[in-house]
Amino acid sequence: MIKGFRGTSLVDFPGRLAAVVFLGGCNFRCPFCYNVDLVLPERLSRLKDLPPEEVIKELKRRENFITGVVITGGEPTLYKNLLRSFLEVIRSETPLDIKLDTNGSQPDVLESLSKEALLDYVALDFKTSPSRYAELRGDFKAIEESLNILQKNQISYEIRITAVPAFISFEELKELLPYFKGAKLVALQRFMNEYERLAPEKDLGVYGPKELKELKLFLEENLSVPVELRNV
Repeated sequence: MIKGFRGTSLVDFPGRLAAVVFLGGCNFRCPFCYNVDLVLPERLSRLKDLPPEEVIKELKRRENFITGVVITGGEPTLYKNLLRSFLEVIRSETPLDIKLDTNGSQPDVLESLSKEALLDYVALDFKTSPSRYAELRGDFKAIEESLNILQKNQISYEIRITAVPAFISFEELKELLPYFKGAKLVALQRFMNEYERLAPEKDLGVYGPKELKELKLFLEENLSVPVELRNV
């Protein structure tokens, strides 16, 4: 389940110095994804599994230095029971706040983790407009259900958008506008085309600083949620 660990991050958990735990596997196939080793089964199988107890030991060793832990992937919610057990140990044995990064495709897992008070913050990705999710092997109905669960259980969350021209333009953002309500923050991330990605053969385009600022301005003019540019 656990395929990677970063002891310290300044950027993955807003307001927290955090460790980052990487879980392998994903049910989406986003051409712009650069976590290739964590997504493709043939690459994932080459990565060593890190024992959860060793990761917990390392988190406890750092608990006077870090204030949070980020669970990311891949897609962590594919491991419903293992993820819950892992978070229960973090909650019971450390003082760390817990952030989950997710594509929102497993609302039942979010419901379970929320009810058990195992989440302090969630980053939920919007990959493209609802009508185009099938291109990524996803279904936006599940993401909408996840949003409702986060709001119902009063979990603080942000929406993250990777600004890939082939999947995020003003048209896609306009279609997404009704779904931002309730978020604490919208993070518009630069697509980092310089890294290896899942579909290198596809021309996905790249936004420059000017275009990114225009997308940000569009969101700010249509939302009451703070919008932040990242990786620029």
